[in-house]
Amino acid sequence: LHQGRPAGGDGKVSARRKLTAMERRAVYDKFGGHCAYCGRDLAYTDMQVDHFLPIRGGEDRDKPDNMLPACRSCNHYKRGNTLEGWRKMLEATPETLERDCYTYRQAVRFGTVTPTPKKITFYFERESSQ
Repeated sequence: LHQGRPAGGDGKVSARRKLTAMERRAVYDKFGGHCAYCGRDLAYTDMQVDHFLPIRGGEDRDKPDNMLPACRSCNHYKRGNTLEGWRKMLEATPETLERDCYTYRQAVRFGTVTPTPKKITFYFERESSQ
């Protein structure tokens, strides 16, 4: 740890800075209290701030215009992936579960789960196209 910030996977200290209350509120308000990815309602206190473009990928990415409101689940699962990388991971979920999860295979075999592969469109993409 360095000044309360954990090192990233490459051992370098995170470049993340603490947001001001005004910046944090502006990120929350971008999608009216919804996760930018799944669209779930978010309480302000539950919001996590996600860097749309991973901060480890370039200079000057730790700015509010590169931040989106995210629920804990989406922020955790996206991690440091690019949006398209994460989209591919999500779209591959049925195949990944089929390959790696015996319980899933059983559920499919007995008809309690039906795989529904589909193209992923994130909440912020649906909202911006309206």
